[in-house]
Amino acid sequence: MIYGLSEGIDMSSDIAGSAPLGGATIESGTATATYTRAAVETPRTLVVHVGLPKAASSYLHVDVFPQVMGGHYVMPGAANAKKSAYRFPRNRFGVRRFSDAFQKDAAFWAAHGQAFLRQYMGLADFETTKPRSLLISDEAVTRVNHYGVRNMPAAFDPGALRANLRGLYDSARGLGFDRVRLMLMTRRQDTLLAASYVQQSRKIPRASQADFERRVQTLLSRSNDDLSRQFFGIDYGRLFDCFADVVGAENVSVMPIELIGPEFDVFIDEMRRVLDVDNTHLDLSQAPVNARSRTANRWGLRPLLLYKSRHSRVQLTVPTRLSGRASEIELTEPLAAAIRDHFDSENRRLAEMTGLDLAAYGYHE
Repeated sequence: MIYGLSEGIDMSSDIAGSAPLGGATIESGTATATYTRAAVETPRTLVVHVGLPKAASSYLHVDVFPQVMGGHYVMPGAANAKKSAYRFPRNRFGVRRFSDAFQKDAAFWAAHGQAFLRQYMGLADFETTKPRSLLISDEAVTRVNHYGVRNMPAAFDPGALRANLRGLYDSARGLGFDRVRLMLMTRRQDTLLAASYVQQSRKIPRASQADFERRVQTLLSRSNDDLSRQFFGIDYGRLFDCFADVVGAENVSVMPIELIGPEFDVFIDEMRRVLDVDNTHLDLSQAPVNARSRTANRWGLRPLLLYKSRHSRVQLTVPTRLSGRASEIELTEPLAAAIRDHFDSENRRLAEMTGLDLAAYGYHE
């Protein structure tokens, strides 16, 4: 079972079934999603896809969420930067984007939480059609500054993250949602760190194999004192703890992206169950594309960024052949083994809490 549940939890009342009572059609771009009408017992659910970054988010945003959820899905990302549901009016907490609300003062939720979420509620009809769910996707909720080249937090403070999640939960319940679910896509940490470095390489003037290995070793050498106060979004066991403490383990869905290719049917069935949809007729793409991956363990670096205007209307980059930088990095087996060993215990603990067979995908021994 993919869903983050411990054995013995009674799920008989989780989602009420119902015989079809008609239908409704929602247009989403070129895709058409058809839903049967939902029973009134079906809980109103806020589902938040919280990443991880570099864990198939682009694939989900293009090939899965719009098709499965139709107008019940919103991605407050760069493509929607001018929409009201992406930016909240200026306030003393400095929260404008959805992900900002998880990185700053948790008092924001008490002051603005319900108004903040109400922007997204206007996208869904919770009374008449399936799904009675609203899906918000923002991978930046779990994004931190692994390599020191982004204007992002260096790590998470567990107490602050829990407080912000509690603010989200209380605000959603205050607006009539019966439950809040968190969807976490994971990726084995060795390949995730390589992909993250490549993503950020356009802001690293001396990006190279040596620089990549040095930055990874710095990350892996964190002291126990640091870990007692803060952690990265790729400490999966601790991230699950924070989520489960607020919404309950039964409302945390953990899905390894390694399922998407070889076990797509298992993956998409779980996705539909979590989102409370039954549009099984849709023909969905089963293979995410990694534009920077050259082979199983090599990634091409991005061109060096010289200038980016506001809203990214103008960007100037230097081609690799002119910058003098390396063109790719390799995730060598010794480095990959060191990364896997570092996260082994947390991955093993996550497997025990969720029932996931993470060992089958190399997350732990």
